[in-house]
Amino acid sequence: MFHQLLQLVQKERRDQEETRPRQKKAGLLSWFGRKASSENFISNHEKRLRKLKELKFEIQKCKFERDVLSQILDLYVNDGLNDRLNVELPMLKSQHEMRTMDMHKMTNWISDAMEKYKELKQENNSYRIRNFHLLNECNELKKNVRILMNENRKLVE
Repeated sequence: MFHQLLQLVQKERRDQEETRPRQKKAGLLSWFGRKASSENFISNHEKRLRKLKELKFEIQKCKFERDVLSQILDLYVNDGLNDRLNVELPMLKSQHEMRTMDMHKMTNWISDAMEKYKELKQENNSYRIRNFHLLNECNELKKNVRILMNENRKLVE
């Protein structure tokens, strides 16, 4: 598979060096709302170049992973069991420390969120009480306005 990709990369390099996409004048097809064939060739060529770059990047990632895994495998194959434990133990300790730190962060976030929830709940209750009192006052004022308007009508008559 890598051999095929390598051949594809080499072929693309040769194509890039030897030929340049020519820009033709608008042909007969462009008069009918279609693109000229050179424009299609250029866009296809650009698509292939983008795909090639993506494949090159994937190959680099695979090579890096292969190198890392081969180093780990060398440690396992070439060293004894005690050496393996000496290598693995610090890695496991660091992973454990990272996870415990993450757990502490999570508990802190949860406690902060609970405090914020309590504050917002108290604030909401205070607004609810204020709103209740204001509505009662508003209703009382409306009632007084109706009474006064009725008295005013009686006086006018």
